[in-house]
Amino acid sequence: MKKIVIILLVFQSFLLNAQEPPKMLKYNAKNAANIFYYQIDEIPKKIKIKSEDLKKITIKELRTYNSKVKNISFLNFQELRDLEDLVNTVGEQSRTNIELRRKLRKNIEMIILPIRDSVAKFEETINSSFKTVLSKKQYKKWIKYQKNVKRELLPKRPRNTSARPPTNRMNRRRGGQRRGNGF
Repeated sequence: MKKIVIILLVFQSFLLNAQEPPKMLKYNAKNAANIFYYQIDEIPKKIKIKSEDLKKITIKELRTYNSKVKNISFLNFQELRDLEDLVNTVGEQSRTNIELRRKLRKNIEMIILPIRDSVAKFEETINSSFKTVLSKKQYKKWIKYQKNVKRELLPKRPRNTSARPPTNRMNRRRGGQRRGNGF
């Protein structure tokens, strides 16, 4: 009887601790192509532009960038939406089927890479114009802001809710005592 209970407990612990594969994240083709728009009113405050002339120049540059990126987005809207639908529907199957995964990756590269390159070209032009206009400190803040915006486009990994939170090993070694208290 004891052996059966022990076997059941061990078996149950294996089932509870078994890891399931992470869920497929929803694919966003615009984010993959680095298509985003700058908040025109927010940027002069973020990079601390004081003079009105400089604010006008930066706002003008940002508006031209946003309009060019909107144009790219508009021209490629159907392709991006079709790619999103394809990846989101076939994504789970591509984990097991290597050939399907290769075709999907090739399709993504054919559509996303040219769009990303054209957006990068516009980013280079806005960065070069800002480099000539802004001070070194302001330009550094601009680059930092730009990197943060791009970082937000990257997909976030889902948190595993079934995992235990990390424990403090120091408390375990001391028997849970707090510093200096002794009790």
